[in-house]
Amino acid sequence: MKELEEIKDCLIEMKNLSSLMVDLAFSSVMYDSEDIADEVYILEEKMDELTLKVKKLALRAAKYEENPEKLLSIIEMATINEQISDSAYEIADLVLRDVEPHPIIRKIMHDVDEEIGRIKVNKGSILIGQPLKQLKLPTKVGVRLIAIKRGGRYIYNPSKDEKIEEGDILIAVGSGIDRLRELSNEKGEEGEFIEEEE
Repeated sequence: MKELEEIKDCLIEMKNLSSLMVDLAFSSVMYDSEDIADEVYILEEKMDELTLKVKKLALRAAKYEENPEKLLSIIEMATINEQISDSAYEIADLVLRDVEPHPIIRKIMHDVDEEIGRIKVNKGSILIGQPLKQLKLPTKVGVRLIAIKRGGRYIYNPSKDEKIEEGDILIAVGSGIDRLRELSNEKGEEGEFIEEEE
């Protein structure tokens, strides 16, 4: 059934979104980043759209189900994901409302080995046109891409064949965020990729 296939795709995207939002929300507070907090805000709107879409699809699918009550679990799953995203938004909203975080938050920041960053790939970046399998970001730079925002859509857990494009927003986790910013030419400077030693 077409509706059930669409529901499956929506729920997968909602799962990815809620997980990404939680990571970004905590990171926005830890690093006092309004850019990352704004990203959570945008994702929250996307989650609301997906929740409404799943509910509408479930209602349409109920017409063809012998036991339509089974679809309630789908609506409940969508609602739970939305609640997770709402909580993530509330965390990020601390940054947007300029609430000073408790010192324990700073302590957590220092104890966390991996930073989460939101980096834009600008013109002149040597990353442009390169597939991830060639860039080997985890070993060469020390970061792992969680998602790529390209225009209005997100590519979650991008494949090794995915190529970086100018204007992409890279959402990455790792210890090499600053190096990735340099390679992405965020400051409009020319960079040189460090080849991995043989």
